[in-house]
Amino acid sequence: MPETVFFGVVTFLIVLGPLIILHELGHLWTARRFGVKTLEFGFGYPPRAGGIWSGNTIVSIDDQTVFEIDHGSLNGKVATISTMLDDHDRTVALSVRERKKGDDAEASRGVSIVTGRIKSVETDRLVIADMLWSFNWLPLGGFVRMVGEESSSVRGSLGSKPRWQRIVVMAAGAAVNAIIPFILLPVVLMVPSDKSVGDVTIVTVFPGSPADLAGIEPGDKIVKVDGREIENISELQQAVTVKLGAESTWEIESGIPNLFARPAEPQYQYSGDTEKVVIIPRWQPPSRAVVLETSDSEMEIPLSRARVFDPSVGINTVLRVVDEPTDTLYQISDRDAAKLDHPAVLGDTLTVVPMASEPGKHISLVDARAHDNGLGLKTSLQEGATGVQITMANSRIVTKGVNPIKAFPLGWRQSMDILVLTRNAITSSLIGSSNPQFEGPSTVGPVGIGQLTGEIAVADAGIDAKIITLVTLAATLSLSLAILNILPIPALDGGRIFFVLVEIVRRGKKISPEREGLVHFVGFALLIGLILVISVQDVTRIVRGESFF
Repeated sequence: MPETVFFGVVTFLIVLGPLIILHELGHLWTARRFGVKTLEFGFGYPPRAGGIWSGNTIVSIDDQTVFEIDHGSLNGKVATISTMLDDHDRTVALSVRERKKGDDAEASRGVSIVTGRIKSVETDRLVIADMLWSFNWLPLGGFVRMVGEESSSVRGSLGSKPRWQRIVVMAAGAAVNAIIPFILLPVVLMVPSDKSVGDVTIVTVFPGSPADLAGIEPGDKIVKVDGREIENISELQQAVTVKLGAESTWEIESGIPNLFARPAEPQYQYSGDTEKVVIIPRWQPPSRAVVLETSDSEMEIPLSRARVFDPSVGINTVLRVVDEPTDTLYQISDRDAAKLDHPAVLGDTLTVVPMASEPGKHISLVDARAHDNGLGLKTSLQEGATGVQITMANSRIVTKGVNPIKAFPLGWRQSMDILVLTRNAITSSLIGSSNPQFEGPSTVGPVGIGQLTGEIAVADAGIDAKIITLVTLAATLSLSLAILNILPIPALDGGRIFFVLVEIVRRGKKISPEREGLVHFVGFALLIGLILVISVQDVTRIVRGESFF
């Protein structure tokens, strides 16, 4: 446990930190391209450990400039310069003083103040490095500070730029996060690594399931799904999950039972000929409760229901449906029988059982264990999106990588799969789907991500497999950050873009900076609250010893 926590913290910083920094660098690069004044780029979060100043901002000085620092010792000093624009549109210094705590905050609100390190002092001007690259003690990503994010009255502020430029700057971080997987995943695919491969074979087809309707039978081998080769069970699960509710084309080889096969030999023979079938994976597959025995529910009545008519009725009592009961212990009226979940009519007999089983809702323990030997009473059998149970025959480990020509289109396809999987997971939670594809923690916070990366770091696997898994996780997290940030959530990039869109709808009329700031503050507070709730859930899972895989 301590080892997992330690490696979890380290790998969390290694995986998530760079994604946030790259996100913020996207904001920084586009802001500078559009002439937005940037004050600081921070690596990590305050308290500040140090920093490096850069830039060459020119501030004119004249006889009216008040120097609160000795003029001869200005070089190398970190100073705050109050400025104004003169008639020639030059930035002229009103005063020069040592930088004080709070000057940065004042500058970020768009006041005409320049804060930075004085690089040189000339007769009529100062050259100032006024962009701070700060290094901070909390290594949780980074941030960028710009002048006047909501204010349009300050020269060089983000708020003073055209609306399309503001939208681009705000969306740039999410765009960078969205691009990262399209670079990382192809590179990962090219790295040779151990991979479990085999023949993905159908073991069971549930009656009435999408697979059954498509004509798939036990023994069939799945070769391709929607053009992608299927070499293991996880590849099939992903291919199915991205096509929930949509048509999916399977290429299968029909298997002929090998009646003379020994235990170690293949159970089916294949001709090599494939056929295509169309299947529609379902969002909400049925789930059947496991009971001790099942029988004909139409000829049964549960004990609790029977005792409504006569409290003395016991198990295995036979009730006959009659017109007018004369012996309630053995008879039930046809009027009452017609109100049952499975209505009975005159002349029927009903056996009193502890709980009447229903087709499609219950399955006997014996039948359930034929599908899954680990099932017991009070558990349930889930058919899955397609209604098949599969196994991997001829399983083996191979070391392979994908050549560059195939790696990039395949990696881009996997990136799109992550987007679809994220959408499907959100949809599944909204509709209350019982799809086993979405079992396990649907949401994790920083604690959960840390635990997950820790489990990967200490897993019994080669270093190449760990690196590939972490890089794949980074790609998934990067897309998640892109999606989260582009949503219209106050305090996030999507929330700020939403206010610009509102401004467009209102034909240029802005919402006041004070009101917008209040909305972002409330949104930020709610977001922090949600993160805390999710973190508590993550801690609870860890305390219980539950894995995040």
